[in-house]
Amino acid sequence: MEYWIWLSLLPYIGPVTANRLLEHFEDPSRVYHAEIPELVKVKGITGRQVQSIAENKSLDHIWKLMDSCEKNDISILLKNDVRYPKRAKILEDAPVVLYYKGHFQDMKDPVAIVGARRCTQEAKYKAVNLAEQYTKSGQTIISGMAKGIDSYAHTACLKAEGYTVAVVGNGLDICYPSEHKKLMDCIIEKGVLLSEYPPGIRPSRYTFPRRNRLISAWAERIIVIAPGKGSGALITAEYGRKYGRQVDIIL
Repeated sequence: MEYWIWLSLLPYIGPVTANRLLEHFEDPSRVYHAEIPELVKVKGITGRQVQSIAENKSLDHIWKLMDSCEKNDISILLKNDVRYPKRAKILEDAPVVLYYKGHFQDMKDPVAIVGARRCTQEAKYKAVNLAEQYTKSGQTIISGMAKGIDSYAHTACLKAEGYTVAVVGNGLDICYPSEHKKLMDCIIEKGVLLSEYPPGIRPSRYTFPRRNRLISAWAERIIVIAPGKGSGALITAEYGRKYGRQVDIIL
């Protein structure tokens, strides 16, 4: 596991290059021990990326990270795990490591419901109604645990005794927004809290687009409710179209 985490945290190595390295070497430990002449043969790799791999041959920070995960009850999901959905792992930018709290179960036709943080009562009703309908049909509800539409969708799913996945843009030792601590605890108990980020990483304008990408990757269908111009919900929709998902926007 330590080599997987090492690969996922290498400077200048994003998910696309990490997946190319895995395709070439098959195992992250072989990437770790590879010499420069072997690394330069990887499709699309740059000189800076080769240098990053060659200069970062220590696992000390990985052991510390794994200790932090254990202390915070954070589990680690590797891309080769059978619980990692096929629809998500086949994508070229699939994260090779994810962090989670909660439990995994079979996700039947997962639907992402995302939208405005500040919304009307009508938009709230639409989110709650749709989440309830899909939950009652046995489908998984995916969202981002943000204020507004996201939280309404998660809450409606939980009240209907369904299974929900919350994808967040920070380490799982942090609750964001802080007022959603009770909701977060309920999701961990009855669903799964998921992040691409290790403990200690705070939310920022850089982390949320990657969170939105992950929501799209794990869903079969994406419903966007009352999105604002340039909002994260529309970024989720853009990724959904890129990944070939069904995308519906409800104004």
